Amino acid sequence: MKASVLVIFAQLAIVLSRQTEDYGAHILEHVRPRASEAIQQQAAMEVIARILPQQQAQRFLVRIDSSMERNSFHVFKDEETTDSSVVEITASSGVAATKAFYHYLRYWCRVLVAWEGTQLNLPQELPSANVSITAPSSIIYYQNVCTWSYSFTWWSWPQWRKHIDWMALQGITLSLAPFQEDLWTEVYLAYNLTRAEIDDHLAGPGFFAWQRMGNIRGWGGPLTARFSHFAHTLQVRVVSEMRRLGMAVALPAFAGHLPVQFRPLFPNVTFTNVSVWNNFPPQYASPLFVDPTEQLFAEIGTRFLQRAIATYGTDHVYFSDPFNEINPALPSGRYLSSVAEAIYSTMTQVDPDAIWLLQGWMFVKNPFWSDRAIRAFLSAVPLGRMLVLDLQSEQYPQYVRTESYAGQPFIWCMLSNFGGTLGMLGSVENVHRGIREARSNASYTLLGTGITPEGINQNYALYEFALEMGWNADLDSTEQWFSDYAQARYGNSSVASLKKAQKAWDIFRSTVYAFEGLELMRGKYTFNRRPSSKLKPWVWYNVSTFNQGVELLLSFAEDSPCNGLCQYDIVDATRQCLQNTADALYLTLMDSFKKRDLRHFRQHSALFLQLLTDLDQLLLTDEHFLLGSWLESAKAFGETNLERHKYEYNARIQITLWGPQGQIVDYANKQWAGMVQDFFYARWRVFLAELDQALVSNGTINDLKIRDKIFRTVELPFVSDRKRYSTQPKGDAIRTARVLYERWTKGVPPLKELPLSPTRRKRSQSLRFWTAFRCSPSVSGHPANRPRCPMLINTPAAWPTDLDMLSDVGARCSSIASARASSENPSPMR
Repeated sequence: MKASVLVIFAQLAIVLSRQTEDYGAHILEHVRPRASEAIQQQAAMEVIARILPQQQAQRFLVRIDSSMERNSFHVFKDEETTDSSVVEITASSGVAATKAFYHYLRYWCRVLVAWEGTQLNLPQELPSANVSITAPSSIIYYQNVCTWSYSFTWWSWPQWRKHIDWMALQGITLSLAPFQEDLWTEVYLAYNLTRAEIDDHLAGPGFFAWQRMGNIRGWGGPLTARFSHFAHTLQVRVVSEMRRLGMAVALPAFAGHLPVQFRPLFPNVTFTNVSVWNNFPPQYASPLFVDPTEQLFAEIGTRFLQRAIATYGTDHVYFSDPFNEINPALPSGRYLSSVAEAIYSTMTQVDPDAIWLLQGWMFVKNPFWSDRAIRAFLSAVPLGRMLVLDLQSEQYPQYVRTESYAGQPFIWCMLSNFGGTLGMLGSVENVHRGIREARSNASYTLLGTGITPEGINQNYALYEFALEMGWNADLDSTEQWFSDYAQARYGNSSVASLKKAQKAWDIFRSTVYAFEGLELMRGKYTFNRRPSSKLKPWVWYNVSTFNQGVELLLSFAEDSPCNGLCQYDIVDATRQCLQNTADALYLTLMDSFKKRDLRHFRQHSALFLQLLTDLDQLLLTDEHFLLGSWLESAKAFGETNLERHKYEYNARIQITLWGPQGQIVDYANKQWAGMVQDFFYARWRVFLAELDQALVSNGTINDLKIRDKIFRTVELPFVSDRKRYSTQPKGDAIRTARVLYERWTKGVPPLKELPLSPTRRKRSQSLRFWTAFRCSPSVSGHPANRPRCPMLINTPAAWPTDLDMLSDVGARCSSIASARASSENPSPMR
């Protein structure tokens, strides 16, 4: 008997071992280069020719050998060879070759290619090298579905051409192609919807992402046929170029969201109205959701996916997010299994090799998704046919809690940014430790690493670091990496000057880039938030230490040649310094207000407004911090005044009110010249004047009335304004930064210190939501892994319950958190 049991367990162990080895086999078989070796080689050489001058580019020789191990390359240059000036690159794919090229540039030639510029001062004699690299990640992923709305909305081919080159240099192997409105227009017309009904559903360019996920409908629209045609043509070109380099592209699949006009067309089909998202008004909220178990779902999904494949070809990866910040109709495991099975089945009806790419964000901080609910949903798809993006692994990793997504392969992703907001913030050590620990644990179904920012063009070092972790298994020192980064970013300098820059970046690494908390960090600091007497600014680092880094960087810039990247960093770091001073000024002036100290209140209020004026002047010195560039890019898509006004409105309201009445206000705000003076400054001037009047009259203030006044007199006029802003920088960045740094760190009266942890507000007991402390999903060193017991607070009687699914909540201390319905504190995945 014992022998039989041992045999059974041995056989089971073999089966489980094989499953672990095979979980990614189907994905890796299909997520691979489609272009021939010759095409990939040509594409890689074209990237090199665009990055370097012709004479330098000709010194690189590329050969593609698809028989090499996946994501591998060899770089060789030897003084003893016949042609000692040539750098030979042999790689498994075109994108591996461009990564090899950049690896050589970055670590042998000490140069850098970033979003905001380049430093390409190569040595006259290229250094010898003999290095072979095999990436520890099978897939290196890039993009968030929101990135196309927050960062790419107003791009045309020149910006995409440059960005694809950057993607190739970083070795990215899988990304998205989300534009789909042209295809949906065809599908809706086939179901006899009128153009007017389609216009009522499709959002404007600034809000595509959330219309696609069923959160809103029609907001910012209607979409013009001209823009739709442009976006379609652009995406065809983008997808083609990515595939020439050997990248794979995920296409959209049907998630169930439809125009409300489908209900009268199909009266016998089960539809539900999606719950109102972030208090959007009825005309822009609650599109229909057709139950995936309905035959109509399969019919529509098949029609759509056939069109998508016919238009863009396929790499067999399809993304579908049916429940982004919205819940399924029923919580039962049987229903959730049938939903997932139906969605995947629709994909395989068109493409038998289909792989479902799913954002794991739907499981984060949502009490609906108990552990059993998650297992029911994920297990309905055959093992290895779903690829999950663990979307914010650096702060809210879910792969432990979900038992490695019920065995489905996943990608460890760093998100780091919401809404494309500015502000120096990052979790470098969490990224470094988290990827290494996940990679070393054989029980995890980790298949790759990647970055998923909602918006780019901020904190570039973090993203290059995270992507490097996908290729470099030996990256064992964040301190050394940032030291090398500073040298590559700024180029040739004296040893003494370079040490200043390296020390500055080491300070940034250990202060602003050392966030390890669980608080939602969304780039809304004091001055760029809607004014209120109840703001509670705080920092997670020592401000004085950070300022030492700013001082060192300023000193470096004054002593050495300061290239474009250096000037960008000077503006950004000084901006962060002034941002911290604004936070401290706010605490100080509010303290004076509470003490009814009119004289000091007026002193600190004047300083606060002067700081914002100074900040606007600082930002005006660098082209990357200009409101005008964003607005003019949007207007360039219009051919008529009406179109130009529509696109400018999309661009303005996205970075201010977001929704028509200020839903998600400031979520995607930008610290840009023009916006600081005409939006942030204007709001605070109204607020501070109201407080001043209250002190003079010995009265009180009403935050809601002040907020309404700001909405009417500042915010609404700004989003509909047509004022033109500069698209060219003005002033000397280094000199301006030095003057303002001295003024706002040494020339101000004593201010209240910023707390080093957030001040907790008392929770309203009237909230009818579940609340619990997170404790499950993490690697051992992550704060989220510190055990805390869940506490359910005021569970609503109307909440749909499934006792079987919820029975494991206490036992497993599952990750569920409050879902506070507040337009100013929305859940972060916008």
